[in-house]
Amino acid sequence: MFYVLLGAGVLIGLFLVWRVSSVSRGARKRDDRILEVVNPVVEKLANGQDVSSNEVADLARLPQTRPFLYETLKHFEKIDLFPSQYNDLKSQGEAQLAYWMMHPNELQDPPEQIELIETCPREIDGKQVDFLVFRFKMERGHWAGDDWLLGLAGPFFKNDVPYSGIASAFSRCDDKYGEVQPAELVDWFTEMVQGKKT
Repeated sequence: MFYVLLGAGVLIGLFLVWRVSSVSRGARKRDDRILEVVNPVVEKLANGQDVSSNEVADLARLPQTRPFLYETLKHFEKIDLFPSQYNDLKSQGEAQLAYWMMHPNELQDPPEQIELIETCPREIDGKQVDFLVFRFKMERGHWAGDDWLLGLAGPFFKNDVPYSGIASAFSRCDDKYGEVQPAELVDWFTEMVQGKKT
């Protein structure tokens, strides 16, 4: 019996190590894909070369590049090049959701289409926050299917500096648009994060 328990403990330990390292490896893989797209601008800035607002705007159109692009421009004190229309909560929410989806343990790719459908205000630790619920579609033929699915981004606190708050994103592959209400998804997510879901 002792050896059975020991074997089970070793297997659980190995699974946990694999899971943690899998998440880290996946994050690096996703970030490398994004860096490959943003790198031409990064290299120019690092070498003291001029970067045009058009180059930055082309990258900012891709939601998944926005957080890294914003932080890069901030680092090089060129934040004025970041298109101001992408500083709103909708654009930040799109960015968080697309970035999250690209993780290899999630959907592996950003959505082909993404639309804001509802803002859900909530109270967390006595503070008012907003969660943004989107519907999105993956590229035709993607393993997640061709249906519109729901995803969320948040929480966004009032007066957060763009792309620097604690907002994250989440989606479940079986949450089809029209079958699950946006508020249900937000409530499920906040309860899970607070440890109320089992």
